[in-house]
Amino acid sequence: MVAAALALAAVSLLLPFFPVYDPWAWLVWGRELAQGSLETAAGPSWKPLPVLIDAPLSLLGGAAPKAWLLIARAGWICAPLLAGLLAARLSGEATGRWRWVAAGVAAGSVALTWDSFTPPLRQFTGGLSEPLLVALVLGAIWAALDERRGWVLGLGTAAALLRPEVWPFLAVWAWFATRDRPRLRAAAIAAAVLVPLAWFVPDIVGAGTPLEGGETARAGGIEPLDGLAVLGRALAAPLAAAWLGVALLLWRGAFPNQWFAKAPGAGGDRPLAILLAGAGAWIALVALMAIAGFAGLPRFLAPATAVVAVIGGVGIARAGAAASKRGPVVATLVLAVAGFGWRLAELPGDLDVVERQTSSIEHLFDLVEETGGAQLLACQDRVRMTHVREQTALAWKLDAPISSVLIRHRPRYGVAVSTKPVPQGDLFAHSGRWRATRLPCPAATR
Repeated sequence: MVAAALALAAVSLLLPFFPVYDPWAWLVWGRELAQGSLETAAGPSWKPLPVLIDAPLSLLGGAAPKAWLLIARAGWICAPLLAGLLAARLSGEATGRWRWVAAGVAAGSVALTWDSFTPPLRQFTGGLSEPLLVALVLGAIWAALDERRGWVLGLGTAAALLRPEVWPFLAVWAWFATRDRPRLRAAAIAAAVLVPLAWFVPDIVGAGTPLEGGETARAGGIEPLDGLAVLGRALAAPLAAAWLGVALLLWRGAFPNQWFAKAPGAGGDRPLAILLAGAGAWIALVALMAIAGFAGLPRFLAPATAVVAVIGGVGIARAGAAASKRGPVVATLVLAVAGFGWRLAELPGDLDVVERQTSSIEHLFDLVEETGGAQLLACQDRVRMTHVREQTALAWKLDAPISSVLIRHRPRYGVAVSTKPVPQGDLFAHSGRWRATRLPCPAATR
């Protein structure tokens, strides 16, 4: 499956799309890490795993963005495939062909997760890390069902280097996995040391404070939410049919009476109960973080959304295989088809947005090529930019730290890169909608 995902991701590199804001920052930081320097005070919040991957990829030079997209998109492809396989497995062989219905509902729900901020298509084209996070979490669940505790610990550690919400789940697993497996204790201790070091030490080195990433995440320009708003996003993210599948599972008494009773085989009820409890805990954790001032974006709920899709698929399969009257099941499937159709209908609009963003970065890079880059950094080794979205892409292209690209909505001196005329400036280059304008530079800083 991973090989197939990598092959499909490699083919996708023929598409003329670029990374988005966060992945460009990871590429810049990976390049700096490989060069022995790191500056994290500007840009998005720090995220260890992508930077650790991008550091060796930076040796590829201009091909590094494509290499990151290959990995991120392979994770995006693996996520729905794993969700479908998990739904089929947990449905049990007794459900017959219905388990493949479960697989289709789960995979489709993950691939078409609702996200009003960054829809799945944009996550795929732009190389965001949440789909890779989902693949790691679902892979860890699969390994847990196989009693491969070391694999769970490894995949969980990788996931913990992508999102802090993973930390309590990893801690619980490390405690459980090492109770009767002393040989795993060294690995668990190593993970307990590695995760905080990877999250906090780079910000100490690159920004002077271990809390820089958290402060950046809290000041990300998105209004804080209350817990109910996060709950609303969690309800909307999977297909409605997935939630109905969960309801069917509970309605048929799949596990309320034997909530944590051991069940024979991978299709038993104990794994489902644990997964449902875990999804609820994840949603609650994101809600609490939103109340504390963090963004609470829909993609932060992605692992819980995927687990709900898996359990919903299982509920549909078991109800369909067991019901003498399949009215509720048929109604759920009709709703699933309608949900697929509605979300697929949104793809052309999302594609338009992706194409506009691609065109913007193409023209920005052409502007750098036209000026040689040095002219843009002529004043204080910094350039003033009026748009935040392309800040990290420009830093990558200029081979400069992100802090070299200052965001100034009304530049007053230095070189300004903008999409609108800058008053009293000397326009010396343009490409597409982008303009490079020279303003006076203070004599003492020339």
